[in-house]
Formats: sequence, C-alpha cells, structure tokens
Amino acid sequence: MNSIKKTIRENCEQQKKQATWTDNGNFRALPGLLGLLQRFLLCLVPVLGILFISGIHTYFGWGLYTEQYVGLFITIVFVTVFFSRPASNNASRDRLPWYDGLLAVLALPIGLYLTWFYPQIAFSLGVLSFERTVLGMLTILIIIEAVRRFAGWVFVIVIITFILYGRYADFFPGPLQSIGTPWFRLIDFLYVDPNSILGQMTLAAGIALAFIFFGNVLTVFGGTDHLANLAIATLGRLRGGSAKAAVGMSSLIGAVTGGCTTNAMITGTVTIPLMTRAGYDPVYAAAVESVASSGGGIMPPVMGIIAFMIAENLGIPYADVAIAALIPALLFYVALFVQVDLEAGKKGFVGIPKTEILKSRAALREGWVIIPCIGILIYTLMIIRLNPSIAGVVSSFFSVLFLLTTKSNRSNFKQRAVATLEGTGRMLMSISALIAGAGIIIGVASASGFGFNIAYALTSFSNNNLLLLLVIAAIASVILGMGMPPVPAYALVGTLIAPALVEMGVLPLAAHLFIFYFATVANWTPPVALACFATSSLVGANPNKIGLISMRLGILAYIIPFLFVYSPSLILTNAGLPVILLSVTTAVVGTLLLGVGLIGYFYHLFPAGHRVLFCLAGVTLLIPFKQNMITGAIVNGTGFLIAVSLLLWELRHRKFEWLKKIRQKNSLL
Repeated sequence: MNSIKKTIRENCEQQKKQATWTDNGNFRALPGLLGLLQRFLLCLVPVLGILFISGIHTYFGWGLYTEQYVGLFITIVFVTVFFSRPASNNASRDRLPWYDGLLAVLALPIGLYLTWFYPQIAFSLGVLSFERTVLGMLTILIIIEAVRRFAGWVFVIVIITFILYGRYADFFPGPLQSIGTPWFRLIDFLYVDPNSILGQMTLAAGIALAFIFFGNVLTVFGGTDHLANLAIATLGRLRGGSAKAAVGMSSLIGAVTGGCTTNAMITGTVTIPLMTRAGYDPVYAAAVESVASSGGGIMPPVMGIIAFMIAENLGIPYADVAIAALIPALLFYVALFVQVDLEAGKKGFVGIPKTEILKSRAALREGWVIIPCIGILIYTLMIIRLNPSIAGVVSSFFSVLFLLTTKSNRSNFKQRAVATLEGTGRMLMSISALIAGAGIIIGVASASGFGFNIAYALTSFSNNNLLLLLVIAAIASVILGMGMPPVPAYALVGTLIAPALVEMGVLPLAAHLFIFYFATVANWTPPVALACFATSSLVGANPNKIGLISMRLGILAYIIPFLFVYSPSLILTNAGLPVILLSVTTAVVGTLLLGVGLIGYFYHLFPAGHRVLFCLAGVTLLIPFKQNMITGAIVNGTGFLIAVSLLLWELRHRKFEWLKKIRQKNSLL
C-alpha cells in the first residue's frame, strides 16, 4: 500500500514542481530579473482572466469591451511565448536570445492597440487604416512563428496556404474558385473581425483559461492524487485490477482536465508500472494507458477545448454538447474495460494484493473532498447552466476550499498557488497559439466563402452518398489529427466538411461530434499517435506497436460516430425516451459482445469462427433504433438471437467442462 501511495504522491509532486501542462523539456527557464519577469507574466495571464471573468471591473464602474481584455491577453501571451518557448531544439534554455527578445517587443503593440482603441474600431470595422494593416500583418507573422514552435511546420503550411487562397481565390479552378480579397482588406479582416483571430482568442481567454485553471487546481492541490487512490481502491482488487485501475484513473482525471497526451504522461507513470508488475506486457500496458487517457477528451464534464469550440460554433449551451457526448463516451470506456477484464481472465492475471492498496472506505475517507469539487462543476455547468467561463472559475475556487480541508494539501500553500498560476500560463501559451492559428483558417474560410465551396464540391463528389462523405470526413480528421494537435485539426475539418454533412441532412451537433471523435482517435492511431509516443517513452517500446494494440482497444471510437450520425438517439436527441432507452441498452450489450469477440475469451478460449459471430452480434446490437423504423428492430433482433445462441453454447460448454472435472475427480477416487 505504501509503495503505491508513494508512487502516486511522488508523481503528482513532480507535476506540481514543474507546473506541468506543456512539454517542459522545451520550456525556457530564465535566470535573474528576466526570470522573475517571465514568471510574473505567466501568473499574470490567469490572474487577469479570472478578474475579467468574475466581472471585477464592473464593480469599479469600468465599462470594457471583451475585445479590450482579449487584446491585453494576446499581448501578454505572445510576449510570454517568446520568453519561454525556444525557437528550436538547439536553442538556449537558460538565456533569452536577441531574436526572441525582439519578437517579444514586437508582440507588445498587436494586442495593446486593440485594448486601447477597440471602442473606436467597433464602429469602423469596414474602414481600412494603415496602422491596422501593419499591426495585422505583424500579428499574422507572430502567430505563424508561435504555431511553428508549438505544432511544427505542417500546421504552418496549412495556415499559409489558406492565406494565399484568401488573396488569390479567383485563380483557383472549378468549385474552389471564389472572389479573391485584396491584401489590405484580408489582413484587416483577420486582425479585427470577430469571425477570425479575435473571435477564437476570446475562446482561449475565457473558457480555455477557466478550465485549464480548474485542471491545474486539481493537479497541484492534490485532487488528482485522490482520484488515483479512489480508482485503485475500488478497482484494484478485481481481476486484472491494475489495468482496470488505469482505465478508471485515466478516465476520471481526463474527464476533469480534458487532457490527452499530458494525461497519459501524468497517470502513465503510476499505472504502467502497476500493470507490468501484474504480468501485463509493457506494450499492452502502454496501449491501455494511451487509449484510456485519450478518452478523457471525449468524457464529460470538461472534454477539452474542442467541446467548447463546438458549442461556440453552433451557438448552443455547452451543457447540450456534454449531455450529447455522455453515452458514446461511456460506451467507449465500457468497451475498453471489458477488453482489459477478459484479457486478464485469458492470461490468468489477478488483482493488486490487498496489502498494497487502501481499502475503499479509507480511500473515500481521504478522498471525499474531490467529490464536491466535481459536483460543483457539474452543478454549475449542467444544472443551473452558468456561462462555462464563470462555472470554471467558481468551481476552481470552491475546489481549493474543499481540497484545503485535507491536511496534506495545506502544506506549502503559497508555492502551490504560484505553481497553479504558472501551470495555467504555460498551458495557455500553446493553446492560444493553436487557437489563433485556427482563427486565421476560420477567418479566411469566412471571408472567401471557401467553406461553402468545399461543402458543395464534397457533396457533388460523393454524389449525395452520406456514407462516402462520412468516410472522407473521418479520414481527413484522422490524417490532420496526426499532423497537428486536435484543436486545429477540428477547426480545419469542422470549417470545411461539417457544412457538407449538415447540407446532407446530418444534425449539426452530430456532424461536429463526428469530426471531434475522429480528431481524438488520431491520438492513438499510427503512424503519428501522440499519446502512444508519450507512453512509449515510459516503457521503451516502439510507439507503432503500441498504436496497433490501441486501435483494437479503442475500436468503438471508430464505430460509434457513424452510428449516432445515422440515428441521433445515441446522443440523446431527435428521439423519444423509449427509443433512447432501447438504443442505449442494446448498445451496451453490443459493446460487451464485441469485447468478447475481440479478445476471444469468455469462460474459456474459443475458435475464430465464434469470435467472428460474437463480433457480428455485437455490431448488429450496436446499431441504434430509430423511431418508426422496422429495419433497426430486425437488425437488433438478429444480433440478439446470435448472442443468445452463442451464450447458451458457452454455458453448455462450461457445464460440460464442470461435469468432466467431477468425473475425473471421481475416477481418481
């Protein structure tokens, strides 16, 4: 017990010291006065955000446009980027090169201009001015350089291609042809229009800031320690308990942080050694952690930045997105859980020894404080439906109060508070750069009409075949998700392909969730599986081998999006309660059967033919019912009959084996 608790504690303490939310190996720590300025700016970003979200300025009678705050946010974030993120792997980690100092100075006016002059800009958006053109061009160049440092050249090339398209759209052939926008007007639009960079950065400065701060509060003040202990205490004693605890821990932590790769690194240092000690192959253990951690991005209540982008794009409450995503996320984890359970049964693995883990009651006595933290978040987001930014800030402060009731969390309060603010500032650097890059793409698509053109072209290419268009969207999401982080991947595919899906009759929420899911599965899909690369460093294995196993473990994430597009009952929309209950019930049973078929084990190992039949029964039961649709009932009924036949055969075989053992025992007597 002490060894596991010590491992969890040491891992989380390391995260607190590093204020981990980004790749710390590529973070520059400056000495002396520059170092103090760097840390001050990192802390200032969340402090200003929390003050603005809380509406403190209104108590002093200050009337501010949101864009004025966002302008100040842009300046501080990008100055901090060039202070903190080296230009290359070979660049200095302990001093500020002259070119980064110059870039930091150039980043000052791009946001401060908006802060000072936006009240006048708001009434003259269509009027061009020289200073806005110069500052807009400087903003675009600074964003491109920041994107290169955080996401590499692929995303940079995409951004530059879109900018060139916006200017020269009239030279493109066929359905891609549009009206080119002159350079001055295009740059001005990208800089100050709410449908471009400024609109997306509002998301980063509000919702993203609030929930990154919430995740850091839980990490630094011991909340994730309690989640880990609860998962191990409740699941660790079961068959294959180490793997089940990994799934439980990663889903819980991922659900409240919304992280994928970072989540894999945080929890993997605890869960992977537990699994390998229990007998699991290191590659398999890393695959379990990769998939479980990535699933945190699709699990409510937080779900990551993309879920909030969906809500903003569709103009609906975030709670609607979270509620719609709940059943598919639970099915994803049921499929993962049943596979690790049956794998343990097939290999004969047992649970973690009782002497090494806390009893459930003891874990709850120590970790009860995390329950109200998550409860307040769910209450403010889902029940009273506060603005998500306010809900995140309110939940963060109440979480601190609850977590401080535990004695171990009260030590070094000042250091923990600073680490929380610094960690939030670090994460916001990368998120803001990526969201700003996505804002350029969205802005060009809006200004040029490219989104409508590509939607028309895709609809014509697919010959109004929805399945073909869905396959194109899935492949595009996965490929782009491999080459860039999920946020810009979703922004690009959501801007280009989602309108085509909606044009063909798909519900807008289902269309955007479809793209969201496939941008997420890229985290564990070879050859560029970021979560697998993260866990491979913990086990010293080939990330592609980890990715191949991960694809089998996360198979439901490749299937479910197609199902809820054709029948939205799985996302709890466009269907009555009886249809929803029936669809969810058959989907759960289908998920269990699919897991049995993939592992090839129930009470015993069975032949390949039975595995195929189990998978067939699972897939047919996964297909949800539609109202007034006989086909769904026939398909589900067929799957049910196959499943019952297989289970009866299994029970008969088990009974036969039991009688055989009794006869052997009697013959020996």
